[in-house]
Amino acid sequence: MATRWGIASAGKISHDFVTALSVLPLAEHVVVAVAARQLSRAKDFAKLHNIKAAYGSYEELAKDPNVDVVYVGSIHPQHLQIASLMLSSGKPCLVEKPLTLNLKETKQLINLARNKKLFLMEAIWSRFFPVYQLLRDELKAGTLGDVLQVIANFGIPIEAVERIKQVFVYMNYSMIFNKYLGCMVILKELGGGSILDLGVYLLQLAVLVFGPVIPEKILASGDLNKEGVDSSMAAILNYGAGKVATLSTHTRGTFPNEAFIVGTKGTIKIHSPFWCPTTIETPTKKSEFPVPPCSTPFNHVNSSALSYEAQEVRRCLRQGNCCITRMGLIESPEMSHAESLVLAELEDKLRAAVGTRYPQDD
Repeated sequence: MATRWGIASAGKISHDFVTALSVLPLAEHVVVAVAARQLSRAKDFAKLHNIKAAYGSYEELAKDPNVDVVYVGSIHPQHLQIASLMLSSGKPCLVEKPLTLNLKETKQLINLARNKKLFLMEAIWSRFFPVYQLLRDELKAGTLGDVLQVIANFGIPIEAVERIKQVFVYMNYSMIFNKYLGCMVILKELGGGSILDLGVYLLQLAVLVFGPVIPEKILASGDLNKEGVDSSMAAILNYGAGKVATLSTHTRGTFPNEAFIVGTKGTIKIHSPFWCPTTIETPTKKSEFPVPPCSTPFNHVNSSALSYEAQEVRRCLRQGNCCITRMGLIESPEMSHAESLVLAELEDKLRAAVGTRYPQDD
């Protein structure tokens, strides 16, 4: 039977996720309900995507017996509240990155999922691209020898781009239009910042390569915008034994947005955009993996590949079962709870070094 999805929040990233599901067989994935804080937005979203049920509250979605799993695509500060509501109501969850705003909240959410014996995954969609699977295979095969360096950067000018005057999420970036500055400003109350918006992609790569451990030493610095939120960050994560990750983010300039994994026997290059890549170079070959074709427009680059993580969710829910039940896995081995906990702790440490603090940190 098909995995029946409920969608929490009717924003741009939710549009892309639902559109990406359309490239998968209807016999495997179907969206049956959407909820937003405003019923009119939910209805508009449902009409656009041909979804049967539209709700003006997340509580109604949580109570819908036809929903097998919920995708949470809201802004960062709402992740904990919405996902907790769904889990408490018996709904497994796929939650957009970052899973929550900090380690404290991440522990709370993961503990709830474990206590309820329900699936929960941070939507690090990068992990499910064929490029990343090939990277895992090469690392497991020892192609690079002893891995010494991860070098990656993520910079796009999201703070200086004029947009319509409304709160929105650009690739899940938390910003609002400032009528006085005439541009987008990353706001603290929306959980914004280059570390949570961009750095999560860099950190997940370091964690994939070096494992879900905290580095022996972390050096980081960056700049804060007028809202007290990090607009840039540069960090060195020293794992000991010569293993180092060098990572940088920026919200005002365009970086190469590539990633390199360097070992004693060679280098792997993940081409831009490294967070949703289609091209990888190993020491022996260059490989291309086009994203699934889709005729419907997306808001963001390569978004049809959001279907990859949806397939992983279905696989985990069905693990060992012939149908969608609560007896499947409660986490994905490709994006585990342990990794989400390490990501949250690293994000906290980098924010502390740069000086970004959210009200939820108190």
